[in-house]
Amino acid sequence: MTSQAVLESIANSLVTAGIYKNEEAAIRALAVELIERKISTYQDQVQTFEERYQHTLDQHTEVLKETASMQQEDEWMEWKGAAVMLEAWQQALRDVLDSAH
Repeated sequence: MTSQAVLESIANSLVTAGIYKNEEAAIRALAVELIERKISTYQDQVQTFEERYQHTLDQHTEVLKETASMQQEDEWMEWKGAAVMLEAWQQALRDVLDSAH
């Protein structure tokens, strides 16, 4: 079964159950829900780092320049990864919402 067929089957089941008015609305709603969960996860990770260090990633980057230990570099990479993924998921949400119009 192709990816498209799987999505159509899931969406059709949701429409048949009366949860959504059509397949497009079902797929879009599922995508938005997934994206919002991803955004929340990455926001939590970024916020945890900001609270731990009492500054932003950019400020932390400046603090660590040329003086970071391996552990600090590992944490910085984790923080940077979370920030990059947060931005990517936020853009994905904008794209999905914009495509609805």
